[in-house]
Amino acid sequence: MRQSTVVITGIGIVSSIGTGGDAYFDSLLAARSGIQSLAARTDDGVKPNGAADPAGLWIGAPIVDFDPKPFVRPRKALKVMCREIQTAYVASQLAIKEADLESVFPCDPEGTITPDRVGTVFGSEMLYGPPREMIDTFNDSTNERGEFDDSRFGQAAMRGITPLWMLKYLPNMPACHVGIAINAHGPNNSLILGDVSGPAAMMESNSCIERGIADVMICGSTGTRINTTRLVYRNDLPIASVADPAAQSSRPHDPASAGVIGGEGASSLVLESAEHADRRGAKVIAVIAGAANRFIASQAIRNGRRSAQSKPQHARGSADAIASAIQAAIDQAHKRFGLSASDVGAVVSHGMGDTDTDGAEQAAVRRVLPGVAMVAPIASIGYTGAASGGIAMATAGLMLSRRTIPPTLNANRAMGVNLLSCSQPLSKPCVVCLAHTAEGSATAVVLTAS
Repeated sequence: MRQSTVVITGIGIVSSIGTGGDAYFDSLLAARSGIQSLAARTDDGVKPNGAADPAGLWIGAPIVDFDPKPFVRPRKALKVMCREIQTAYVASQLAIKEADLESVFPCDPEGTITPDRVGTVFGSEMLYGPPREMIDTFNDSTNERGEFDDSRFGQAAMRGITPLWMLKYLPNMPACHVGIAINAHGPNNSLILGDVSGPAAMMESNSCIERGIADVMICGSTGTRINTTRLVYRNDLPIASVADPAAQSSRPHDPASAGVIGGEGASSLVLESAEHADRRGAKVIAVIAGAANRFIASQAIRNGRRSAQSKPQHARGSADAIASAIQAAIDQAHKRFGLSASDVGAVVSHGMGDTDTDGAEQAAVRRVLPGVAMVAPIASIGYTGAASGGIAMATAGLMLSRRTIPPTLNANRAMGVNLLSCSQPLSKPCVVCLAHTAEGSATAVVLTAS
């Protein structure tokens, strides 16, 4: 059976530099930064108390004044949505609106798009609740000497924690909430794969359409590295130092970078078969020409020596995995559309300021796509964990739509790759977007103009 061509008809982004594709991309073009002191955050997350150490831990890219209420229906669903679920949900609604599907959803069994032909797949990660939600329960679990008594915890938890508490933090809930909202009865899944979660969700969605079991798929990813509980654990990547000004603290591919600045965000894509999009007269943003995922263990994993040091003895990241994924995705694009490496006009980098993982990407790009222009969104929005790969794909789609490669903050400090300090026209038909992990997972997606 001939595979269907899969196209993107909607893009939604929630980020620290803009909500919605246009606002986000305009901010990239203007080289705006969402990075600032976490004292500026307007959510209920932890803030610096004046004696914060290390200082770089308290710099991040929060989404200031984020309000999901205009998007969430029914409004009571917010009670069982943590912040990451909220951002994913809003991103999906923005993508659905751009795809001109608002009038079709929720799906009607007698409608033009039936529920069984629509599905949802989202990438996510561990969603951590704030410690204060457990304060009363733990206080009620202490004995007369002020010691924690395990035997009291069960009853204290039953009294002090709402029965729906767990639903707020299940990583499969972004796909569930979106599926319920649009009455999607088709494929539904959640992938918890770190930074490659978003591209993996897209690949599964793409496969559902290619295999003919869905006509429309809503996919995306969400993540944060500035959640209160997540900030307690930062022993996976080095913590950056604070630049002057602080907005320039995230420095992908800078050999002098001390580490990684955290952020938060979400993105979503509406995927359709080309035939389905054509039948309903939808505007096509981009075509998925090729996609591949590879795993080749990093030196740190092979030697069992994980470290958050800026220059560890055993390196994070895998150049071989990244290069293999890029080549496999390009080979797929060539087989299906006759495209080659010479048709790639830009790469959306996963560079984040960790010299190890950035160095692995530099080596891979030099091997497969030498000299190709690159953009590193993490310089503006910080490292968003599981959201990062999805945001890279959304960025690539917007670049093809605008026919423009945006600049990267601090690009003049980069070495080993062609980051742009000024925007320039996208003169070739393809963009490659990358995502990879410190352990050695890597994905590459080739998008091309419609």
